[in-house]
Amino acid sequence: MVKIAIIGSGLAGISTALLLKDQADITLFEKARGVSGRMSTRMADPYLFDHGAQYFTVRTDAFRSFVHPLLEAGVVARWNANYVELDRNKVMKYIDWANEEPRYVGVPRMNSINKYLARNLKIKVNTRIKKLEKGASWSLLDEEGNKYSEFDWVITAIPPLQVAELLPDSFKYYEDIKNIEMHPSFSLMLGFEKEVNITFDAAKIINSDISWVSIDSRKPFRNNHFALIAQSSAEYAAQNIRGDKTQVMEYLIQETSDVLSQDLKSAVHKNIHGWLYANAVDKGKNVEFFDIDEKLAVCGDWCCGGRVEGAFLSAYNLAKIFKEQYF
Repeated sequence: MVKIAIIGSGLAGISTALLLKDQADITLFEKARGVSGRMSTRMADPYLFDHGAQYFTVRTDAFRSFVHPLLEAGVVARWNANYVELDRNKVMKYIDWANEEPRYVGVPRMNSINKYLARNLKIKVNTRIKKLEKGASWSLLDEEGNKYSEFDWVITAIPPLQVAELLPDSFKYYEDIKNIEMHPSFSLMLGFEKEVNITFDAAKIINSDISWVSIDSRKPFRNNHFALIAQSSAEYAAQNIRGDKTQVMEYLIQETSDVLSQDLKSAVHKNIHGWLYANAVDKGKNVEFFDIDEKLAVCGDWCCGGRVEGAFLSAYNLAKIFKEQYF
């Protein structure tokens, strides 16, 4: 059976593995302690923060078919949030998501989705792949010096700059991927002993250094410990992603306080996470990176619009090419 290594265990990597598992022997390699990618959750007992993707929509038949069994299994639920759009601290629009296009979240947290999907897959966590070697087949070397050999194909499901650092320049699409830019982002996580008087569940914000706020503890099937996420604007993150994290956190707490007209310094839990590769500057539209000569391929949400659904569709499109052109 064909052996495939997939580097990255976010939704794109996991979906590719699931879609090709009947045709190949697949091993996923993940640098973190567990699967999730940007559909991740930070746990700080008793608080839960979906500090990556906040929710997702379903707009294609392929993704709808993929999500349906997750709804049936209770791993995904609809989030009928009270949503507002703010011009800094001025409410411009109220929208009840119960009457809109469905938005979905993982249950009881966002990373539950990928954990559920990956339950029967072969995954090596805490394994950061640093180098590829090509002989009769591909070998992967991790940062500890361990070597994983005899793979017919290598698929990367990681941000484009990391792809360019890892794959050889003989890869057919190397120059294309090398030139893809990504926006950074900060996720501010605040936990409170008492409920904060915020009348909405989620907000999109303009003319501020924060672009999004959500009350994660109001998502379906969460605990009742008040947890708030604020995500920075891309512009602010680009200017400060290499800066002192404590100063960035203190500034974003004040900025969020000003926007919400609430003093959030009373939070008993405060943390911040910097996403170096949050969103592609130019979001790809069904871009396909499949090199049958080098036996290298690439997928990821940034290849297909940048959303959660884009991660799946990138994997879906890649798996289709494999079945049509290789298997």
